Amino acid sequence: MKRETLKKAMRDSISEILETMFFMPSEYSEEKDISGVINPPDVAVVSARLTYTGRLTGTFFVVVPVPLAEELTGNLLGVNTGVVEQEEIGATVKELLNMVAGKTFSLYDSKSVFELGVPELIEVETVLSGKSDEHRKQVVAVFDTIKNPLGFKITIDDGS
Repeated sequence: MKRETLKKAMRDSISEILETMFFMPSEYSEEKDISGVINPPDVAVVSARLTYTGRLTGTFFVVVPVPLAEELTGNLLGVNTGVVEQEEIGATVKELLNMVAGKTFSLYDSKSVFELGVPELIEVETVLSGKSDEHRKQVVAVFDTIKNPLGFKITIDDGS
């Protein structure tokens, strides 16, 4: 696995999808870690995961603070954020993850086939759980937006 190639593909995918599909300008943050997105003071978060198989096998995660998830949902649906439902917010976060995962793997290796599982909402603590050596087998990206930061994480199973 070429970790830097995967990280660049993930960063490019997130930036493009946030801007084109959600009309949300964003900037990659080298300094921030996903743990800061998971535990923001006084802000609830929505998180999701999907599994993937192919040349690499593992799990793709996203963590989005609720105020940002509401805005992304409103932007995607073309409605005021005050009228979005909880189910729509969850569906938007799962769709964001699905789009980013698909685009990331397409940019990473356009010749290989990656099968994406169905995105599911999860408890945010799940994003940080894992083996102690997992830091060598993961790629993380945190992006700042005008509202809140959001984070993505790819874990790669042993043997990939």
